[in-house]
Formats: sequence, structure tokens, C-alpha cells
Amino acid sequence: MTDMATSTLADCLRPGDRVLIGQACGEPVGLVADLFEQAARLGHLNVFCGYSLNPAWENQVPDSLHVTTYCGLGTMGKLLARQGARLVPSSLSQLSAQLRSRKLAVDVVLLQVSPADAEGYHSLGCAVDYAWDAVQVARQVVVEVNLNMPTTRGAPRLHSSKVLVARQSNAPLLESLVEEPGDLQRQLARHVASLVPDGATLQLGIGSLARAIAEELQSRRGLKVRSGMVGDWFLSLLASGAIDTGAPNACLGSLAVGSQHLYNTLSCDSLLGFAQPALLAQPIAGSPMMAINSAIEVDLSGQVNAEWLGERYVGAVGGQTDYFRAARASAGGLAILALTSSTGRGASRIIQHCNRVTSTYCDVDVIVTEHGVADIRATTLQERCQLIAAIASPEHRDALLQSGQK
Repeated sequence: MTDMATSTLADCLRPGDRVLIGQACGEPVGLVADLFEQAARLGHLNVFCGYSLNPAWENQVPDSLHVTTYCGLGTMGKLLARQGARLVPSSLSQLSAQLRSRKLAVDVVLLQVSPADAEGYHSLGCAVDYAWDAVQVARQVVVEVNLNMPTTRGAPRLHSSKVLVARQSNAPLLESLVEEPGDLQRQLARHVASLVPDGATLQLGIGSLARAIAEELQSRRGLKVRSGMVGDWFLSLLASGAIDTGAPNACLGSLAVGSQHLYNTLSCDSLLGFAQPALLAQPIAGSPMMAINSAIEVDLSGQVNAEWLGERYVGAVGGQTDYFRAARASAGGLAILALTSSTGRGASRIIQHCNRVTSTYCDVDVIVTEHGVADIRATTLQERCQLIAAIASPEHRDALLQSGQK
């Protein structure tokens, strides 16, 4: 293992290098700060970073860093909004494939990892994703060893002989705290929960709607988890007895994104294990997969926009399409789109036609709002229009039905 001072990032970065930075808790915040500080001396670098909680991206990014991302969430969304980054629209499965094939080329990977164990291995902790694919093809892997990054069950490991340790840290892992769900979200969550049977495999995102849905599922039993992002909702399901604690690998995630309390529960012995996204978006025999995702808007044919708010990119393809298709391949599974029927300003989130489409009308099984459930499987376009308009806000239904007849 080579231990190098912060200032020696220059020794492993070359002008023109393509640098991939870990996302969520895998982002090495200290190394990013060092990269910003030394950017002028390092020369032009191409930097790829996904979902970030790091406030550094909200500030001025050095001109010599050419930043790209797949994600409009978190602080990367703010960077995109001011045109400080460029967008590579891609699903998580596509990112992994493009990295492995070198279509998305990477020279250097910057990651945050756990301290090495007795055998000299660092764990990727609670951030296991496409970065592991980049590690396999990169010229150099540079890590920030954080004493607070847990060694987690199932996570890939990096031997100390294969990495360059640029920084030691004891900084708290970045949190994403969730607001209390509102009344409409709780009403919506009750409709979603009515679709989820005992013994199902659950895929949820993060945020207050995911929290509300999990709270409505606390009376279920034998639930399994396969989820790209896992928030504090997992702890509430576990405490309620809803989670299957007996089956091996019943609960797996890719990214843990939540509170310090969530991070503190993670270890090599915890029920929640970690695996790459490609291993998660797969049906489990005998357990119907319930893939529950949200969106910005949906149209009367069932097409979904989970990325664009007007001309602003504020979402991501992420794992939505991957999990929806896995759910539809699962016996008894459902691809569930859940969203409140209107925005906070009263505009309908059910519209006549989506100009930008994340998931097609072939990817969605049911659409749920606080007004009910529209099961659009095996329906004509005309039938879909009627079903989806019926779960819009009452004041928008007539106009939607009229537009759908054109």
C-alpha cells in the first residue's frame, strides 16, 4: 500500500485524464476538495460524478474540470442547472456496461472506502455501484480511507496493494434526511401498500414518499428487499417485523442514503447486504417483485417522465427502467408508478402527452395517485386514457378526458 500526502494527487493524475468519482457515501469528499484546490496545476480533467450529497458542487467548480453526470438529483442537479456540468442520460445498467466495455472510458477512480481489515482489504461499504466496474478497467484507483465507512456484508473489496491511499478521514458520512410525509403522500402510500402482498420483494427509492409507503407496509410479513437506494425506511420495516430475517440475502441494496442512524446499523453482520445493481434488478423465485418508483409526470398512455421539469434536468433514469422490467419478468410482480396527482401549485402531474420519456407505456403495470389505482395492463390506449384520467385531481379530469379524445 502506498500512502501519499494530499498534495501528491498530481503524481497520479495526468492532463486529459478521465476521472470517475464515487457517488453518495462512496464520494471521497476530502479528495474532491483536494482536486478542486489543485485543479489549476493538474491541467484539464474530465470528471464523471453521479448522485452527490457533497455541497462542494454547489460552489464554483474550477474551469479546468469538465464535469459530466447522469443525475440531476442532489447537488449535481444544482451544477447542471447553472450549466456547470453536462448530462450523459443513462440507466444504471447502461453505465455499468459502458464502463466495462470502455465505451465510457476511465483512467482514474476516486473512492471513499473503509479501513483495511486484517487481510488488507478495504470494503466499498454502503456504496456499491458502477464504480466497481470502473475499478476493473482504470489505470489507478485512489482512495480516501474513512474510519466511519462501515465494512458491509457482500460489498466488493479492494486490496490495499491495488490502491493508492491519498487521504485518511474520520468525517461523518453525508446524510440525506427525509421530511415528514404529508397527508396526500400518506393517502397515496395506502393505495400503493394495498398492492404489496406478504412475501414480496420490495424496491423503493428514498424520500418522504418511500418513507410513507414503508410505514404502510409495517403489517406485512416476509418482505425481501432489492433496491438501488435504501433509506431509513428499511429500519422501520425491520423494527416492525415486516422483513424476512431468515432467508439468506433476503435484503440487498446498492446505496445506503439516509441518516447517521442508518449508517451505524451497517456492518458485515447486518441484515442489509450490498451488491452491484445488475445483481439486484432480478426476480427472486417465489417472491413477486414490487418495483415502486415515482416521477415528475405521466401521460394518458402511461409514458413516464422522471427526469425533466420543463427545461431543467432534475431527476435521473437511474434504476427505474431496470427495476420495472425486472418486476414485469417476476411471477406476480408489478411495475408500480406512484405520484401525487398535482404539484404543490395545483398543476396536474397527469398530462396529455410526455415530450420526454423515461419509462415507456410498455414498462408500467399500474399507476397510483392519492385518488386510486389505474391498472393499465392489457388495455387499449383509449381504455388507458379513461383509467389514468380517473385518478387525476377532480378539477383536471374533464380537461384530460377531452384532450385524450383528440
